[in-house]
Amino acid sequence: MKIGILGNGQLGQMLAASVTDLTDLEVSLYDLRTHEESKLTAFMNSVDLVSYETENIPAEIVSQMEAVEDKVFPSLKALKTFQNRLLEKNALRAAGIATADFHAVNSLADVHQAIEKLGLPIVMKTTTEGYDGKGQFVLRKPEDAEAAWEAIGHRELIAEAFVPFQRETSVIASRDRDGNINIWPMTENIHHEGILRYSLYPVAELAPEKVEQAKRYIRDLANDLDYVGTMTLELFETEQGLVANEVAPRVHNSGHWSIEGTEASQFRNHMLALSGKTLGSTDAKYASVAMVNVVGEEDSSLKADGISNAYRHSYGKEARPARKLGHITVVADSVAERNQTVEELIDVIPEGVWKAS
Repeated sequence: MKIGILGNGQLGQMLAASVTDLTDLEVSLYDLRTHEESKLTAFMNSVDLVSYETENIPAEIVSQMEAVEDKVFPSLKALKTFQNRLLEKNALRAAGIATADFHAVNSLADVHQAIEKLGLPIVMKTTTEGYDGKGQFVLRKPEDAEAAWEAIGHRELIAEAFVPFQRETSVIASRDRDGNINIWPMTENIHHEGILRYSLYPVAELAPEKVEQAKRYIRDLANDLDYVGTMTLELFETEQGLVANEVAPRVHNSGHWSIEGTEASQFRNHMLALSGKTLGSTDAKYASVAMVNVVGEEDSSLKADGISNAYRHSYGKEARPARKLGHITVVADSVAERNQTVEELIDVIPEGVWKAS
């Protein structure tokens, strides 16, 4: 069976690497950056299944995917839903999942209406594209409305009420063609300047009822969409419970720890789900794990090479500010051991961002 992946970035490469031991699966990556209509058509016709490493796929490519819709996983319905934050919010609500209150914005007048409806502060986001903090504007006072519209407006936006959260978490699951779902343990995710800097397993002092709430959320959402593959649900933890932030219809940065940290990685189970194979176990292999992103300065991660419980992954990218160049996964038999090892790599994390839990 030949699986085609749209995108040959780090996620596409890790998807391919996850099944190199399965001789009945062949993986081919398509470079979205050098797209040509005839080349994409030939690519899709040459594979048995089509998947993708990112939801930020241009409309003209999505249109071409419709010709082979029956072999696209996750489905085009899921892709189109999660490409647009308004559609996404409505899908979450339909599945019974709590979200921030929101308001559609298509003009400066709509920004003022959103302020009246949602109060302040509000988070303005482009409905499509945008990642790692791009395409966002936090509006804190009414007189900022015009600045927000000028900064990211003149296109469809969504205004979201600010959620007073305690921390950010995520839950990741893979669902196969028969509706079986395996869910990974949750992680706590720490961001800096809109970019995920590190993820921690386990989530310290997370109430069991919130763990069950997260599992129910992602299970219900996947079932509602008849989803096939790996899905990520980013969540805010609040005093009242978990509130959905965003969905990624794909493998996710906060799940990179699963490569070394769990029995089957998010990448492998995505490929197994597509190809009709049995999903692997998502049980953790260690008592404690950290995944630390290397952003903007690859050389600072070289010291991980001499640490026995640290695994360095380089994406082979040219260094530039705010660009994810790789990640380091630290595995340990205790939280204390994990934290001690991370502190040996502390120059990978911006000053003041690391907080041991």
